[in-house]
Amino acid sequence: TKPVSYFQGAFQRFSKNKGAVVAGVVIAFLLDKPMMLCEKYLLKVNINKKLARTISTVIALTFGILVVIGFCMLIVPQLLDSILSLLEQAPGMIEKVYYDVELFLVKNHISTDAINKYLGDDFLARTLATITTTITQTIPQILALGGKVTDIVLNTLLGLIAGVYIMLEKELFMRGTKKCTYAFLKTSTADYLTRFAGITRKVFNDFILGKALDSLIIGILTYFLMSLFNMPYSLLLSTIVGVTNMIPVFGPFIGAIPGLFILMVIDFKLGIYFALLILAIQQFDGNILGPTILGDRLGLPSLAILFSVTVGGGLFGIVGMFIGVPTFAVIYIAVKEVVEERLKQKQIEI
Repeated sequence: TKPVSYFQGAFQRFSKNKGAVVAGVVIAFLLDKPMMLCEKYLLKVNINKKLARTISTVIALTFGILVVIGFCMLIVPQLLDSILSLLEQAPGMIEKVYYDVELFLVKNHISTDAINKYLGDDFLARTLATITTTITQTIPQILALGGKVTDIVLNTLLGLIAGVYIMLEKELFMRGTKKCTYAFLKTSTADYLTRFAGITRKVFNDFILGKALDSLIIGILTYFLMSLFNMPYSLLLSTIVGVTNMIPVFGPFIGAIPGLFILMVIDFKLGIYFALLILAIQQFDGNILGPTILGDRLGLPSLAILFSVTVGGGLFGIVGMFIGVPTFAVIYIAVKEVVEERLKQKQIEI
């Protein structure tokens, strides 16, 4: 029973700190290219491999930390101001919508009796009370996060440490995995898995980094155009548009809905202009920017992309919508290779 209890305790400890492990893998993945570029330059000036890897890891990690700190200093305060301003104005916005609808019904001689009977005479009061209650309940939850600051900081530090170890010793991990693969599997199977691991890495690397760059440009472009046309909450809404743009197919629509709703409450015409602006930006992204950055690296038909986003979202939510496309691309490549090989063996040409 001792070995069983030991492994159970180890699994529980891993489950508790799995966020740090995942963070470490993500950090190592995102900083791999900057690290390799630095290492390539250092090796050219005759610095030995181990020292070059250490220096390039420190440079890449410092670069990543500075980017995050810079983002937090420039964006987060303005985002918080926009969110707090929006929360303060939310009751007034709801009241304005209620009276605008009521005025529209009166002007068009539409009977409000049935609507009032369905909604109730105290609909506005109940709506405002619900909003107030929601905000009141949310504030303690936000404050409660302060009690978890220690855990968050600890997991972040553990993630950074794990990321550094993975970056420093990635060849060691890869070599160990490769040894186990060839030790326990047939040589032909091990060859295939090794080759396919490289394909998987390339697909995910190209998609994630390319989509991140594409979304960053779209977010900046949205902010610039909204500021140019003096639209309110430009930073908040452009950040939402940029972040949700990471999700293929549905991302632009998901990002546009909050902004469309907020601006239409403020001014109906402003909401229409925002919708037209987002439509123009997404046309630019879909026809010019996206193909330029991503190209046709995934090799997936449009229907397959739609299918992968839908299935991934249904199984794993927002994260599934994002990773569903590269995952399906890897499966698509594997199935395609098997099908072509089988057809070749049967000497069938289609």
